[in-house]
Formats: sequence, structure tokens, C-alpha cells
Amino acid sequence: MYDASALRNDLVTALWRGGTISRELRHRSEGTTTNVNRAGYLLEATLTYAWGAQLFGNGNMRPRLSVAYHDVLGMRYTDDLYHLSFFGNRNYENDRAELGPTAFEKVRYQSFGFGFEDKGSGSFLMVHLVNGQDLQAARIDQADLFTATDGQYLRLDLDGSYARSAEDSASGWRSRGIGASMSFRVNAALPIGERALAFSLGVNDLGAIAWNDRSLRVPRDTTILYEGIQVNDVLDIDGVLIDGDGLQDTLGLGYEAGAFLKPLPTKLYASLAYDCAFAMRYKAEVDLRNLPGYAPHAVFSARHTYRSNAFRAEVSFGGFGGWRAGLGAERVFGKRLLLELRIPNMIGMVSENARGRAVMLSAGLCW
Repeated sequence: MYDASALRNDLVTALWRGGTISRELRHRSEGTTTNVNRAGYLLEATLTYAWGAQLFGNGNMRPRLSVAYHDVLGMRYTDDLYHLSFFGNRNYENDRAELGPTAFEKVRYQSFGFGFEDKGSGSFLMVHLVNGQDLQAARIDQADLFTATDGQYLRLDLDGSYARSAEDSASGWRSRGIGASMSFRVNAALPIGERALAFSLGVNDLGAIAWNDRSLRVPRDTTILYEGIQVNDVLDIDGVLIDGDGLQDTLGLGYEAGAFLKPLPTKLYASLAYDCAFAMRYKAEVDLRNLPGYAPHAVFSARHTYRSNAFRAEVSFGGFGGWRAGLGAERVFGKRLLLELRIPNMIGMVSENARGRAVMLSAGLCW
């Protein structure tokens, strides 16, 4: 899933494909009137296995294993930061661009968990070993950029920090940090007359990763004055083009190497479901993630069961974006295999003018 409060799908598609992006297309994704814009994506996959019928002498408890892959990004940014990134600072001549408060975090990690679950209710408790693969994170409380007339100098009032995992030549799977976390879910039935409300409360990945001693950070609270580049001979361009590291040194933003601890993008969730006549189930869900730009995400759904099939309609709001409408379908094969497909943002899947796309596929097998 990726979502945004301002970025349209056509811009995200163009960035993904690369190449020239027209000015008109960039203008279409300019910020909202709130000046606080949000965007992000979640790419996650989990495989869980529970077996047996007895653990610790309890006939309802059984072991549970899981392995999961997570690649997530969350950000919040100002209108001025978007404009500076996509149109430059020409419009800010003799003016100040407010680039903060801004924050982003992009992290990729894998987890390997063991625990136990209650066979009857589905409640569980697990602990995980976490492998940290990649990290980039920044928190900018203030970043005011002043561009002098004719670009004679730039002045940046900066208060914030930046951190990233180690830079090395490793490709593919690698480990740049080790951590631990826990996850749990509690399911309960709340009686209401002849029926009951199904209540669920849970947490995923409550923990942290210790990134190794080759990790890099830029703690900073200062004013930076950059007086430009003087070219003595327009035909002699040696040394004029500056690479990223050179520009960082010029601005006084050198990295400091060292290990540090970073919390995981923990997810807290809860739901209430009510089964009523005509094989209908109505459900309200809410979740919150420890990611910049991720607002409380609420989902309201109605699900109808017909023989071995089920159909779902939902509306949702929050997360990295705004309102969405979605559909889903389930089918049971031979009372053992369950397949489910959900498209939480139907308009986003077919429209380049929408903000976000999402799809979820799940499969369950019992024997």
C-alpha cells in the first residue's frame, strides 16, 4: 500500500519510471491548504504457522511460529519543501522557505518469531528476533532557508537530525543491525443480549533495532551560511560539479559514525465486530503506527457470507491519506483452504488522479 494526502498517482508513477516529469504534472501534486502533507508506503508479508493442541499442559495452548518481511516509509513535509524539491528556489529570492517541521523514516527489516496462541480464541503472544537491513531517518524541527537577491548567498537555520544504516558494498540480503520485539493479540467476546461483540486488541513489533557501529548520523542545531561557487574561468569547469559527500562537507554536515538504538515502526490496533441477521458482520477497526505522517487509521466494513463465499465493502480514513472506499472477497475451498483478496482503495487502483493504491492477499490452510 502507498498513500498520500497530496501526491497524486500520476506523479508517483512518473517518479517510479524515471525520466522527465512535466511542470504541469508536478504542479498537480502541490500541497494542501493545511501546509502539513503526508505520504508513505507499506510493503509487508508474513507467514505464520501454529500446530499441536497442547502447550505447558494446557489443552488450549499451542506453539506458534512466524517469519515476516517489512519495507516501510513514512513522511510528513511542508508545502515549501515540496516546491523547493520540484521547482527550485527561484520563487524564494529575497524570501524564506520554511522546510520544517519535516520528518521521514524508511526502514527495511525481517523478523523471526516464536510464541504461543490460544486455539479457541486466537489470542497469542510472541517474541521476535529482528534483522535490520536498511534505515534512513530524519527529524527536522526547523529548517528555514533564505535565498539572497540574485542567489548571492543561502542561509539555512537548521535544527534537526539525520541517521542512516551503514554504507557498504553489500547487495541483496544483509544485516546492519540486530534487535528484538514482541507482538500480542487479545480476542474476547462481549455479550450483548443474545449476541456478542467480538473485541480484539493487539500490538505488532514493539521493540527496537541496535544499528551497528558503522551506522552514520548527522546531529545538527546551527545556522549555515553558503556563499555560492565562484568560477574564475567559464571554460575551466574542473571542480565545479560537486558530489553528494562534497556538498555535505561544504555545508558542514559531515557524518558521525557509531552505533545507535532506533525503535521499530510499531503497530497498535483494535477492532469491534458484530454479527447480525442475514449473515452480516459489521466491523470497526482502528490502527496507529510509529511512523512519521501516519495518522490514526479507521476502517468501517460490512461483510456478507453466502455459502462458501463472503463479500466485503468498506470505507476508511487516515493513515498516510484521506477517505477511501474498498471491496473484498473470500472463498473457502474444501473447508480447509481460505483465500481472501481486498482492494482498500478501488478508485486509486483505476485512476491516476487519485492519491494512493493498495491491495492485500491472504491465504489460510488448516489440517
